[in-house]
Amino acid sequence: MSPEERIEHQAKIRSFTKLEDCRSYQVSHHQLMEERAQQRGLAMAGGGHDICDHLKTEKPKP
Repeated sequence: MSPEERIEHQAKIRSFTKLEDCRSYQVSHHQLMEERAQQRGLAMAGGGHDICDHLKTEKPKP
């Protein structure tokens, strides 16, 4: 992502108030990233964190 895209993406994530809406965005954004990676002949990096974690009502205990 370009710096501008990254800022927009982060702002979008912070704007969600419902977990379902965040998950929907997460899936569509991931698909877009996969398409862009394939177009460039790159592999997607794995092991990312849950971008919707801030909306979960109960967090698992470590």
